[in-house]
This record gives sequence, structure tokens and C-alpha cells, in this order.
Amino acid sequence: MDGISIAQSIAELGILVVIAGIFLWIVIKNNKKQDEFNAQLFKTVIEQMKLCAGGHVLTEEEDKTAVRIDNAIQGLIQKATSDLHCARIMVVRYHNGGKDMNSVSFLKLSVTNESVNYGYKPVMTEFQNQFRSIVGYPVKQIEISGHSYVEDIENIKEYDIGTYELLKSRNVRSYYAQGLVNTNGYNVGAVLVLYHNGDNYQENHEEIHKYLSHLSDQISGLLNVQMIEKK
Repeated sequence: MDGISIAQSIAELGILVVIAGIFLWIVIKNNKKQDEFNAQLFKTVIEQMKLCAGGHVLTEEEDKTAVRIDNAIQGLIQKATSDLHCARIMVVRYHNGGKDMNSVSFLKLSVTNESVNYGYKPVMTEFQNQFRSIVGYPVKQIEISGHSYVEDIENIKEYDIGTYELLKSRNVRSYYAQGLVNTNGYNVGAVLVLYHNGDNYQENHEEIHKYLSHLSDQISGLLNVQMIEKK
């Protein structure tokens, strides 16, 4: 197994699969002199798998809790989509996307839950492990005031052309985002309500603000229950 073969395998299969493959290959060629090396390699494989799971492997009970909470969040945003007559609602969570050569963490986000109204295509898979700067204006506003309400995306054109073009390309006419916070009040994500051009429904801004504030409290509470149970 030469370097070129390993590199090709990584590109095709991913690092974890390749590490496991290398480990098995060595085990097959095992002899007594390799016992210590194999034990260390096995430990490395396990640590790498834990790292990819955020440094922790879920227990059966934790997995059940995560499923229960995820189902509850999905139920909340599905009801909200109907109540608010919007095109879609998404739950966005912030996370560490790895580190650069100076050990500075990349700030990223992923859409973990989405609910769409009739006639709208889900886009959740397009927004996984994205840099937060892709939607710099909403993220900054949420950090400052806890929310970002834009009743006409034309209003942010001069502030953040990137976010504007991203929303415009997806036919969004307005959005309402409310931050999700942990028990310390630190922003850990957001719940986002979107209305599209061509929608027949004309939203009531004050109604959405009030509804979204309550919805974000509910989702934050669910996420904090999950964190508390992990501890």
C-alpha cells in the first residue's frame, strides 16, 4: 500500500474509512513485533472517530434523548410554518468547523431542521458546514440585538451584497431571524422564517416578531435540556 494508493483512497472514501482499512491491513500482516504499534494505531482510530463526533460518542440513552428533542423541534417549526403562512422555516446551529494553522477556530453553521410549505423545495442539504460569513449581516445583527428582521431584502443590499444576492437567487423577499441561546445567554444559532416573492400571504410583521420570539425560546429550551442531560 503506497502513498499514492492511500491518497486516492482518502479522496474516494474519506479519512476514517481509510484509517480503518490501513489498520485492518496491518492486522492481517500482524506479528509479535507489531503488537504495540497496532494497539497504538487502534487507539488513534478510536480517538479520530470521537473527534468527528465532537469529542464524544453518544450513549444509547443520549441518542434517544437527541431523537426526542429533534422530533420536538421539527414539530414546532412545522406548526409555525402553517401558523405564519411562510415559505419555509429553518433552524440553524453554530459550530466549530475545524482550526487553521494558527489554531484559530473556523466559525461555521449548519441547518439542522427545516419545514417547508406546499410548493417549496427543501434546501437544508445545501447549507451544511458553511462559513458564518456567508450570511454575515444576519449573524452580526443577531449577535448585537438577538434578532435580524428584514421586511424587504432590498434594504440590506448596501450593507451585505453577499447575503442579498444569496437570498435574491432563492427568490426570498423577506426574512425574520431570532437567535437561539444557551443557559449563559450566548448565541448558539438561530431560527429563520422566510417569505418568497409570489407568496399570496402578506405577513403581519408584529405578529411574526412576537411568534418568533416565543418559538426561539421554546427551541432554545429544548437544546439546553439536551446540553444539561449531556453533563
